[in-house]
Amino acid sequence: MGVPVPVLIPALALAAFLAAGPALAQATDPALAGPLPGGQDPDTFALRGANPALPRVVPRNGARPPAGQASRSGARPRTPPQRQTRQPTTALTRQATQQGLSDELRLRPTVQIPVSGLPDIAAAGVPLLRRRPIDPLDPYAPLGIRIGGLTLFPALQQSVGYDTNPDRSLLRRGSLALRSQGELRVESDWSVHALTGELRGGYFTYPDNRNANRPDGDGAMRLRLDVARDTQVNVEGRYAISTQRAGSPDLNAQVRDRPLVTTYGGTVGVTQSFNRLQVTVAGLVDRQTFENAELADGSFLRQDDRNANQFGLRLRTGYEIRPGFTPFVDTLVDTRVHDFAVDQFGLRRDSDGITVKGGTSFEFSRLLIGEVSGGYLSRRYADSRLRDITGPVVDGAVTWIATPLTSVRLAASTGVIETIVPGASGILTRTATAEITHDLRRNLRLTLTGTLISNDYQGISIRDQGYSAGVRLDYRLNRWLGFRASYARELLRSTAVGSSYHSDTYLVGVRVNP
Repeated sequence: MGVPVPVLIPALALAAFLAAGPALAQATDPALAGPLPGGQDPDTFALRGANPALPRVVPRNGARPPAGQASRSGARPRTPPQRQTRQPTTALTRQATQQGLSDELRLRPTVQIPVSGLPDIAAAGVPLLRRRPIDPLDPYAPLGIRIGGLTLFPALQQSVGYDTNPDRSLLRRGSLALRSQGELRVESDWSVHALTGELRGGYFTYPDNRNANRPDGDGAMRLRLDVARDTQVNVEGRYAISTQRAGSPDLNAQVRDRPLVTTYGGTVGVTQSFNRLQVTVAGLVDRQTFENAELADGSFLRQDDRNANQFGLRLRTGYEIRPGFTPFVDTLVDTRVHDFAVDQFGLRRDSDGITVKGGTSFEFSRLLIGEVSGGYLSRRYADSRLRDITGPVVDGAVTWIATPLTSVRLAASTGVIETIVPGASGILTRTATAEITHDLRRNLRLTLTGTLISNDYQGISIRDQGYSAGVRLDYRLNRWLGFRASYARELLRSTAVGSSYHSDTYLVGVRVNP
């Protein structure tokens, strides 16, 4: 049976009124009066009063309406409404979540706590892409040759010039000078461990004085193995090649050419860190050999009795007071053993030595970096007729970056070298070196060098005092080609007859960095 129309109309009206009840309650509730977020009147921003998590907005001029004065919308100021206990309506929630942040919230963003616990990419076995950085401040620096994790920096140089005294003797006899030189620098780019080194070798040719032709060179390769976080193994190999000059007191003979002197050896050490304390124990092995000298009459002067091996043990303990400042104590105990127990003069030149030094390594803002130390050495010889050598020791090297264009390097060393001069037990040597480098332009570098030398023959009255000074100018056309001009002066004054000399060397050459 159908519902009568008079009855249906009142029922529909009652249902519509009941459905509109919540909206009418919201409109009549004084706690929710005012426009929704985004309205024009900030004084009646009901959502900010109902939600304490959002800041309350005041008029732009910062002043509140005085009591009893109506706002622009006609509403009277009121106290903040009490917190509502019922859930917000669907429309209110949707409009609050979809509305953008106010300007005040954008000016004060919320800082999130960093997320931790992400997986370590390196530990997960994913290879990292590494590329050797190029110094943007030096567009003329060589790029090198990349081989796996190693970068090689080879260099070849050919020079021509004049030497006023190629023999380095009292009698000067100048000659045209030709200089051929090769260098190799090695740097590694490994996530752990490190390999670095410098190798150099050269040869002087004198067309007007063939007997003065001679080679020279030196170098070292260093390998660091990171066994553990606090444990390192350091391995070093080194060599040096030089020649004896005819006027040297150790030779003191007229020779047809200059005899070779070679030195090579290595060091293996372990460094263990105990928090700030570092302890290094290292073993050293070195060998020095002398070539027999050919005299002017065709005979030979034997020098194999000067060949010797040196074995040493070093203990170094340092404590890092602060980053970049580590005082240390270094003790070296060594013994020298010659191939022949007795030399040609009947002397037993085997000896034992000990050197104790104290110093510090430092690094101040990368502008002043170095290490200095001082101490005392003592060397005792197997033959009682040879005088023991004792004396103070000063060693160190400091690099100062004075300006972005200028750097200064200072170095000093003290040591005892072997001799075969009758009555002399050894030679106490002291050297001091200074080098100043200044970039006149990005591709034009000026270098000034100076070295002071002092040799004291222990047991006899021979003393050598001398210096060497030089200037070098490098002009680089690009990363692989450049020109070099240099001048060097050497002077040595000796109390030994015929051992003093002075010389001047001028060279101009081309340098290639493949």
